[in-house]
Amino acid sequence: MKRRVAAVALLLIAVPALAACGGSSAGGGQADFAADGSFAVAVDSDPGDLNPLVTNLVNAQIVGMYSYDTLIFGDPETAKPTPFLATSWTESPTKVTYTLRDGITCADGTSFTAQTAADNLNWIVAPANKSPRLDSVVPADAKASANGNVLTVTTSKPRPFMLYDIGAQQMVCEHGLKNPKSLSAGSDGTGPFVIDHVVAGDSITLKRREGYTWGPKNSMSDTPGLPKTVTIKIVPSPSTRANLLLSGQLNAAMVSGKDEDRLTNLKSQPSPTMSGMIVYNHHQGLPTADADVRRALTQAIDLDTLTRILTGGKGERATSLLSENPSLCTYDTVKGELPSYNADAAAKAVHAVGKPINITLVYDNTTDTGSAAAEYVAKQWEAAGAVVKLDGGDENYVISRTFAAKDPSGWTASLGLNLQSGTPAIFPQYLSGPAAPAGTNFASIDNKDYNTRVAAAAGLAGDAACKAWAGAEQALMRSADLIPVSVTPYKMYFSHAMALYQPSGGQLPGSAIRVLK
Repeated sequence: MKRRVAAVALLLIAVPALAACGGSSAGGGQADFAADGSFAVAVDSDPGDLNPLVTNLVNAQIVGMYSYDTLIFGDPETAKPTPFLATSWTESPTKVTYTLRDGITCADGTSFTAQTAADNLNWIVAPANKSPRLDSVVPADAKASANGNVLTVTTSKPRPFMLYDIGAQQMVCEHGLKNPKSLSAGSDGTGPFVIDHVVAGDSITLKRREGYTWGPKNSMSDTPGLPKTVTIKIVPSPSTRANLLLSGQLNAAMVSGKDEDRLTNLKSQPSPTMSGMIVYNHHQGLPTADADVRRALTQAIDLDTLTRILTGGKGERATSLLSENPSLCTYDTVKGELPSYNADAAAKAVHAVGKPINITLVYDNTTDTGSAAAEYVAKQWEAAGAVVKLDGGDENYVISRTFAAKDPSGWTASLGLNLQSGTPAIFPQYLSGPAAPAGTNFASIDNKDYNTRVAAAAGLAGDAACKAWAGAEQALMRSADLIPVSVTPYKMYFSHAMALYQPSGGQLPGSAIRVLK
């Protein structure tokens, strides 16, 4: 989903191919393009393992978009699939096919075929590989095969949005599949750039390859403005990112908060992103395993006030878990489902529990707004009668204490771990099923109504599927399992560069970058 370039940690459950289009609002025409230029972009934390088969974190996916291609590319305005590695496709509830274009080569010159694509998917499905992409992107019962240049994927039961989910998986070449560890700090893909070297905690440098001819918008290795070198710098501080943009040491970065006031002379493109989410831990023995407690804690918070604090007054209330633009479904699952703000009623409900409610709130403290939001939530919960311990850290800390916690009972709630996607079928792996550490249900959620509705939605398509998925998500809201709070139009700022597409959560295809003179 994600370690994100904005203010809060975000777990990637996102579909990176669905990038929205913003035209060329970052400025520049072909005559202004630099030949063999260099491009420097910032992310806010070390992306960790760079192997796209074993990560769901957005910062790793951001890096991967320079080296790896996907089968399809989402239409910027409609989110419908458009050609990328595949030129055509078919779909049914239990089967999708992709016809790959001729002449695709990996950066080392070897061919990328439909069989290579099938090998990627079967590698993810193999239980021994323990890929987090299993079920979140590739169905656990998927079987992939190739016949000539046609990739076929079948499932034993219907999987909605399978064309998009599988079509968004970054594809690895054969040498990388045979030696996956080589991809942790390297690359082996069909994309326009190759990882040259990695300095842990500091930067990743990539070099442009030759022979790339199949990028969106007809991007090729020799397209004017496509940089020769890309440097992805790890810059946690928004203020430092702003300074580096103004000094020309960065060509692109997402900046939020008060530092934006210094960047008004730079071109920018918005990237609407989930900026606030409260996740309650349902682990047995914790107070938040009780739905009445979760509802009372939610009722104690004025979510409009929390949104203003979290977003610095620049965002708006989230209406569902689907915060990407475009998304495959559009609905409001929050209105009328979450308990309304009522401090007195919350205090009575907390008192009615009849025992102490001790909360450890894990939150992202890397920005003033994140810290202020956590303090507001703690104050409201304490006023209702709970005892709150604030446990802040950077986004790596938030992930290690929640999603990747060795002790699943060591946290009670989080503010700063955000789930985000444009396809609702991705969420069940993280919000149902075996609890951590046996599974990826990190908050130990067991909502039987949600599970039943998910099973029904899985057999539907089109508008009927979206309606059914909305009903499933409403079940989560009614029991206050987790609360999508806010969406912020985070901006990516550009200095002597532009992008062909509006960023989605800080993500841009490598072929979309253009360096200006």
